[in-house]
Amino acid sequence: MKKNILSAIVVFFVTLAFLLVIDDISKETNKNTKESVKTYNANQQSDIVVND
Repeated sequence: MKKNILSAIVVFFVTLAFLLVIDDISKETNKNTKESVKTYNANQQSDIVVND
């Protein structure tokens, strides 16, 4: 009985950690798509690199 409860708790926390990792990965990819990129012509390139 005690082993079953312990196993259920372990499975619960492993599943929770897995879901949190997937959620974090999906939020990270959405954040990268919102970044803007400035483009310059060959004669208009900036001397300073700006990272937002």
